[in-house]
Amino acid sequence: DDSLRETIRSANHIWCAYEHGQCLGCALMTDVGSNGGLYMLLLGVRQSAQGRGIGKSLLENLIHWARQKQYRFIYLHTEPDNHKAIGMYERAGFHQESTRFNQSEELPTFGNDVLSMVLFLV
Repeated sequence: DDSLRETIRSANHIWCAYEHGQCLGCALMTDVGSNGGLYMLLLGVRQSAQGRGIGKSLLENLIHWARQKQYRFIYLHTEPDNHKAIGMYERAGFHQESTRFNQSEELPTFGNDVLSMVLFLV
């Protein structure tokens, strides 16, 4: 799929979770503008491996890394009916963003059919 290839090409940072040499999940991030932000392009876990904490572990590790690298925020989009993902993001400290914050001119937008979430790291 060309859109997936383009997503992978646009990532500056990639984390993957492996077990017995097989990739079970990945997170792709890219730097956002000059305000010290990251945009999460993708966070996914193979369906057969879901429910084992792999997504949570990937998310915790990338948040820890982003704090060490002194990023200011992580921004993402998810589907509004993906309650499982929304719950995981909220437990990690993300908040649903109903109004744009200062960096709005540099953040990706995808219309009204997605939910924007942000985690401020500082």
